[in-house]
Amino acid sequence: QCPICEVSQMYHLGRRGGLAHRAGLGVECEVWRCQQCGLIFPNPMPFPLGGLEQHYGVDPHEYFEHHLRDDKDLSASGLLSQAEELIQEKGKLLDIGAGRGELLRAARTAGWEVEGIEPSSRFAEVAAGYSGAKIRSEPVERCGFPTGSFDCVVLSAVLEHLYNPDESMREISRILRKGGVVFLDVPNENGLYFKVGNFYQKLRGRDWVVNTAPTFSPFHIFGFGPRSLRALLAKHGLEPLQWRIYPGRAMVPSRSGIAGKLETVAAHAVTALSRLDSLGTYIETWAIKV
Repeated sequence: QCPICEVSQMYHLGRRGGLAHRAGLGVECEVWRCQQCGLIFPNPMPFPLGGLEQHYGVDPHEYFEHHLRDDKDLSASGLLSQAEELIQEKGKLLDIGAGRGELLRAARTAGWEVEGIEPSSRFAEVAAGYSGAKIRSEPVERCGFPTGSFDCVVLSAVLEHLYNPDESMREISRILRKGGVVFLDVPNENGLYFKVGNFYQKLRGRDWVVNTAPTFSPFHIFGFGPRSLRALLAKHGLEPLQWRIYPGRAMVPSRSGIAGKLETVAAHAVTALSRLDSLGTYIETWAIKV
């Protein structure tokens, strides 16, 4: 069943990973789309036998090699300014998926009371050292936070990695006070990049798709679009205050050969075109608990 709609009407998109990947990455999965809300996910669901450490038990600086710390510090300050403007105070903030701790460090410096969640023990160690904040290495559903105890919850590039986003959002709504806000950003898997990528695979006679990455880096389990993300928020009493769909950067890794160069050029062209309408590759939103 779709974890958002809880219905079984699914459309089979194709295969992803293993033999159904241009570099042979990961394990082959069957990818489906909910016909009601459009949520995309693998079924059967592939869980790592070694737990999340199998995916994220790597050096965090290696995992975030394309995320410069100075840039992350700057974006963290901007995010905190938006949060303070929305709730009109510096309250208690929870960062889910704390990564290397840039947001937590910036929030503590700015006068927020902070706490973080980071399931990777190696990431958590680095985040705690850099931010000085308390970091929990367990899912938010198991933390036992008091009801209404946070003013702001941040899931920056996190929701698509969770194995049960519905359960996680239910708990986030519970621990968020009324009038508190949550920040989310996810890939827009209904965007032009994914549409063109899937069409390209069909032109090559393949039943492959480019949606999600459940068994290889960056380990995106669920693929959201505007309709599915709004449905998930509404289900748990969260109403978007700000909503932005934007192109971001081209997502296709470069590879050698004529075909690889053509793919790279095409990816950059598609990214440029995705500025039109709501076809961008990413969605970000601030939502309020009503």
